[in-house]
Amino acid sequence: MSESLPTVPAKPPATLSADSLPVRPAPRTSAPRPNGELPLETGGSALPAYAFGSPYALQVASRITQCPPPPPDLRDPAASPFVYGLTLPSAAATPLIAHETADAVLDVHEVEDELVEPALELVHELAVHACRFTGAGEMIHLVLRRSDGVLQVVAHDTHAPHLNSRLARQCAERRRVSLTAVRELAEGRGGECGFAAAHPPATGVCTWASIGAGLTGASDPGGAQGEAA
Repeated sequence: MSESLPTVPAKPPATLSADSLPVRPAPRTSAPRPNGELPLETGGSALPAYAFGSPYALQVASRITQCPPPPPDLRDPAASPFVYGLTLPSAAATPLIAHETADAVLDVHEVEDELVEPALELVHELAVHACRFTGAGEMIHLVLRRSDGVLQVVAHDTHAPHLNSRLARQCAERRRVSLTAVRELAEGRGGECGFAAAHPPATGVCTWASIGAGLTGASDPGGAQGEAA
């Protein structure tokens, strides 16, 4: 006689407290934001730019798979726009590997010399920061993107926001201390940095920093999202 599997009641989804890291709705405008965010239109909804390039594909899947698939982008690399993602282990050598990889990207795209060194510093420091909040054997994810004169580096770690408000405040303060050099570098170059809970289905926290507006003459966009570092 067959036996049916017991039914396990579903638990209600946990909600973050007001003191935990926020995920606020992206603005409806397509204008760039001070930290370099650009809304990504996806089936009528907008995702913050730091969500695009996360460890998960967030584009809406097509109902029909085209075969043969469409060709890749065969245009010559340009100084803007571009976006690259890099997944690396949380390890001592990761910041150096990230730095060298970003150097190759900036060289291929012939990014202005005055942006190269600060961009590489941001990549290195954000890789160090992400490794601090990601355990050994786990992976961090870095995104290097440029659009409308703003160069942005995004780092995803695996340390999820705390549900307990006291732990959430303590952890946020640790993050701000860890981002001291990143904040000074970004603000000194006409940008800013911040962090927020990763956009689902990704977990953990993403941290971003932008530079370029003060160097390239890009317009000063308004608004902010997430938590300032």
